[in-house]
Amino acid sequence: MPSINTNFDWVDTPNPAERAFSITAKEGVSDMIPDFLSNTVLWRDCPAWIKNAESIPESLQGYTLVHALKADYQKRTFIFGRTRTDQERNTPFQVSWVKRMQFWPTVLLKLWFEQGNLSLSSKQSDGSVVHVRSKVRDGATYPTWFKTSRFLSERPWPRNMHRSPTPITDTVNWSFDGSTGNIPECLHPGCRFPRIQSSGKVLFGAGTPEVEIGSDAMAQEFPATPMTDWEVYPVEDTPQNINGFWFRELVEAFPPIDDREHSS
Repeated sequence: MPSINTNFDWVDTPNPAERAFSITAKEGVSDMIPDFLSNTVLWRDCPAWIKNAESIPESLQGYTLVHALKADYQKRTFIFGRTRTDQERNTPFQVSWVKRMQFWPTVLLKLWFEQGNLSLSSKQSDGSVVHVRSKVRDGATYPTWFKTSRFLSERPWPRNMHRSPTPITDTVNWSFDGSTGNIPECLHPGCRFPRIQSSGKVLFGAGTPEVEIGSDAMAQEFPATPMTDWEVYPVEDTPQNINGFWFRELVEAFPPIDDREHSS
C-alpha cells in the first residue's frame, strides 16, 4: 500500500474520548511562531506558513493552538485543541468516587453562659455563679466519600478557581468574671467574651504607652473560622499542563452523615 504524505495527524488528549490535531509545517528563517501563550490563537488566525501546510475542514478551523515543538529539519509541529466555553471547561469529563478514612475536626455549634445559684463551675466575687453551656460535634476519623472530578481546557483556569484546602481550626479560650475555659482546635461561628479578669484600670507607663489602647481591653474576639461546620471541601485541586492541554483533577471530601452532638 502506498504511503500517504500528509502534514495532518490526530493527537490524543488527557481526555481519552477527545482528540486534538497536529499540523507539521516547514519554517523559514523569517517565519515567526504565533504568541499562543499570551493570546488565543485559532487555526484560522495562524500565519500563512502554517496554514499552507495542510487544508483543514471548517469543523476544525475554530480549534486553538496549544503547543508547538520541533519536528524535523526546519519543520515544526503545532497542536490544536477544541476551543471551549467557560461552562464546558468547568464541566468534568469524568467523575469517580472512593471511600477512605478521614479526620473531621471538632465543631463548636453553640456556646453560652448562664448565671446560677449552685457553684458547679466558678464563683463570682458577688456570690453569683456562672455555668458554661455548649453544644459540640466531636472531631473523629470517619469513613468518608471522596469525589474526583477531571477537567480539560485549552487554556489555564483563573487563579480564583482554586479554593482553599482543608478546614482551618481555631482554639477558643476565655477568662472573665471567674469563668475560665477553652475549646481547642475547633470550627466555630465566631466567639466574643468580656475583657479578661481584671479591674480594667490601666497601669500607665507599662507596655506600649505611645499606642492608644482603645477598646482592646474591653473584649476578646475570635472571628469565625472559614468553615463553621463540616461541609464539602477540596482536598486537592492541582491543574497541570500536559502537552499544551490544561488538565485539572479536583478531589473533594464529603462529610460523613453523623448528627450526634453533645451538650454540656
